Amino acid sequence: MISLPLADPIHVALYEPEIPPNAGNVARLCGATGSPLHLIGRLGFSFTHPRAKRAVMDYWEDVDYTHHVAWSDFAGAVAGRRVWMLTTKAERTLWDADFAPGDVLLFGPESRGLPEDLLARDPDRCLRIPMRPGARSLNLATSAGVALYEAVRQLSSRPR
Repeated sequence: MISLPLADPIHVALYEPEIPPNAGNVARLCGATGSPLHLIGRLGFSFTHPRAKRAVMDYWEDVDYTHHVAWSDFAGAVAGRRVWMLTTKAERTLWDADFAPGDVLLFGPESRGLPEDLLARDPDRCLRIPMRPGARSLNLATSAGVALYEAVRQLSSRPR
């Protein structure tokens, strides 16, 4: 049986998210799972935007979120935690990862994904979600849900 929230939950990080409903839905996901949410860099919207507010509904009080103005602020906040970068460009799949308590799942902006230089820093921490050949990508909120629940599933199935 899965018990949420976990003692040391998986963190979710969005690098320069652009679309209000996607970020709102990810915030709602984090509220439902007890996962801290990190918003990094320039946001393409305001959470006061009606579409973002509608997506997150009444979960804001349950969301532990931080807006990091710069990448360096985020890096300092998660120092000592493993950061997994989700990208369609990775060789390893989400199912190849062995998640640990407190790991961070990092997602890039909807229009361009994570920067190449960031992915090149640690290719062993780059993961992709398996899809059929020819499929380009999944929606950001869908990707966050798939990845977060795989990590939660792994952690919940281990003996305590």
